[in-house]
Amino acid sequence: MTARWNIAQETSALVIVDMQNGFLRPDGFLAKGGQDWRRCASTIEPNRHVLAAARAAGIPIFFTRYTLRPDYSDAGLLALWRPRLKDVGAMVRGTRDWELCEELAPNPGETIIDKTRYSGFYRTDLENELRSRGVSLIVVTGVTTNMCVESTVRDAFTLDFKVVVLEGCVNAPDDLMQQGALQSFRYGFGDVIASEAWIEAVSRSGRRST
Repeated sequence: MTARWNIAQETSALVIVDMQNGFLRPDGFLAKGGQDWRRCASTIEPNRHVLAAARAAGIPIFFTRYTLRPDYSDAGLLALWRPRLKDVGAMVRGTRDWELCEELAPNPGETIIDKTRYSGFYRTDLENELRSRGVSLIVVTGVTTNMCVESTVRDAFTLDFKVVVLEGCVNAPDDLMQQGALQSFRYGFGDVIASEAWIEAVSRSGRRST
């Protein structure tokens, strides 16, 4: 499918969704729940290359981080829908599970958006931060494709941000979840392109000035 958005003509930001130890490590909550954490961990290296390219091009960078209280009083229905998450302390503020993976550690000046729901936009400052920088297009990476990435993509589209998802930089615990979400993106929410193609594009053009 031909890309709809011209990256060179947009003011872009990179939004890296929930690249936290809980999703990416063998001692994280995803692994403890019997899900394939290795699929999510496979996105670390491609995200590292994308992050380096964004930094070199001067593109604003945002990291979302699922952040919950120890008693899960801020988790909403998630605490009822997935009660085992509380049993294993998933994504509790200040724990190893909650921390962003060290390979993608934010630099000074890069923004971390703490959130209590799947979407990076729900009751956070992400929209205001993007608009204050004149951003018209967001490039989305991270995990999991069918949950927090998809929720963030859908809300971005609803808020009239153009969206590009980097296929090699998102993943889910199984292929059905992965491919279903990617198909939804292509059908109704944004472009899905290879991370290598995006890196090449921004290396040529950088961030368009506002």
